[in-house]
Parts: sequence; structure tokens; C-alpha cells
Amino acid sequence: MGKRINDKFVKIYTELDMACCEKFGVSSGGVGEYVNRLNNARYAPDREDVLPRLVKYRKAHKRLSTEPVALRRDNEITKDDLKWIQSFKAAIIKKRDPIAKYLNKAKQYINKRKATSAILIILGLLVVVGGAAFVLFSSGLLG
Repeated sequence: MGKRINDKFVKIYTELDMACCEKFGVSSGGVGEYVNRLNNARYAPDREDVLPRLVKYRKAHKRLSTEPVALRRDNEITKDDLKWIQSFKAAIIKKRDPIAKYLNKAKQYINKRKATSAILIILGLLVVVGGAAFVLFSSGLLG
């Protein structure tokens, strides 16, 4: 049973790695790139669940790929792990993964700050124009 699950794990992990490579525009090490970016995105949603899993799977993949005996003997990976990897890969493709959610929130925050700044600038200009009009009106130049 272990060898069959391990073989399937290597295949599914490779697909996940390719999806991550495509997401970040790198030629190899996509899961490693995802882990690095997740480490830098402290406030990414679901970070505390996803990060340890990806680290675990990356280590397991390396061991299974480099140690032929491990493919037959290693029982660390379960069917639940395979399901999680497939689900996570689908989330990456649909842009519903933690990094995509984090970047979306960051973009919303930046847009909100830009809008707030624009409103403050407009209000400031209105105050200046209103003040100038008041000064001109009170001095008798406008009316």
C-alpha cells in the first residue's frame, strides 16, 4: 500500500510544483517558491495550516525522489495528504490559495488608501478655494 500511495504522491506533488511554477513564473522549485512567499506574507489567510503542510510535502518529495528504498518503505504520506494536495492545486489554479487571497487583500488596501488620499486632496483644495473666495468676497473684490 505504501509504494502505491508514494508513487501517486510523487506524481501529484510534481503537478502541484508545476502549478506553483506557473503561478510565480519560475522554471523549477515552485513549491519552494510558494513556501518562501508564504513565509514573507505573515498575514496570509490559512498560512498556519498551509505552510507546515507544504514544508512537510516538499521534504517527503525530496526523500522519495532521492532514496529509492523510501518509495517502498515510507508510510508518512496518507490518502488524506493526497486529497489535500489535489485540493490545494485546484485552489492555486482558481486563485483561491492563501497567496492569491493575500495579494487580493493587499490590492484592495492599496486602492482604498489611494481613494482616501484623493478625497483628502480634493477636500484640501476645496478648503483652499473656499478660503480664497471668502477672502476675496470679504475684501470686496468679488461682489
